[in-house]
Amino acid sequence: MYSSKNKKDIKQILKYHRANDMMNLIKFFPNLSPIDHIILITSEDDYLDNIELIEDMSGIRNGNPISQPCMKSIPAKVENEDKLEILRKIKKENEDGVLILFHLNLIQSERYNRYAGISVAVSLGNSIYIEAVGKGFDGREVQKGICCHERYLIPWSDIRGLSIGNFKEYRTFIIDQKEYQETRKERIKYLISCGINKKDIEKHIPNEYNEIPNFIWLDIITNLIKAVYREEEYLRSENYNEFQIAGHTEGERFRPWQIANSNRIG
Repeated sequence: MYSSKNKKDIKQILKYHRANDMMNLIKFFPNLSPIDHIILITSEDDYLDNIELIEDMSGIRNGNPISQPCMKSIPAKVENEDKLEILRKIKKENEDGVLILFHLNLIQSERYNRYAGISVAVSLGNSIYIEAVGKGFDGREVQKGICCHERYLIPWSDIRGLSIGNFKEYRTFIIDQKEYQETRKERIKYLISCGINKKDIEKHIPNEYNEIPNFIWLDIITNLIKAVYREEEYLRSENYNEFQIAGHTEGERFRPWQIANSNRIG
């Protein structure tokens, strides 16, 4: 077992896809990440030997060594699927794969009750490109290219003067209601497949598309876009010239889990 609370373990955690991305988001943008503890489980014996230590780790992902191509995500088929069963699935796909467990410093919302899922792609010195989906959706849709409700393109030279007052001037796309209905239908179908009650889903995902609220965009501008602009030199020194930060909102804030540099995008 490797724990981010043990300094000697951090070098090992950074050797795995997704865990590396999560640790680097904490490093570059600590005010964005809601993660305060990451644990890597490498085997069934590792899991059984540390079962009491991981009871409160509600977040689950999979990873593999960064010396290999990043393995596909192995999601739980149902809510609260046993962690050991997920570890077995990971090992079936890749014997070098690990179970990534993490703890959030907030109460996680229901997947159908979030204001937005947002992907922010940064090319330092060039532009910031944003894709987003609205209420009831999350980062899954924009990360996997499943659908998009709003897009924005902000030239690097405009970031200094960017504000909530002129942000919408940089919007290049907003979905029409007919297209939105199709994305809503697919989202509901997906969430039902995850074992979530259909009535709860339909009650929270709007029948008609409503633009993502300004308070979400104000948070993105203040805590991400302006922060990236300020930290340009530091990011370049760490070879993060092009990267993507994607995730979902919690309450009125964007709280992504990871940052993926250019060799992990796409």
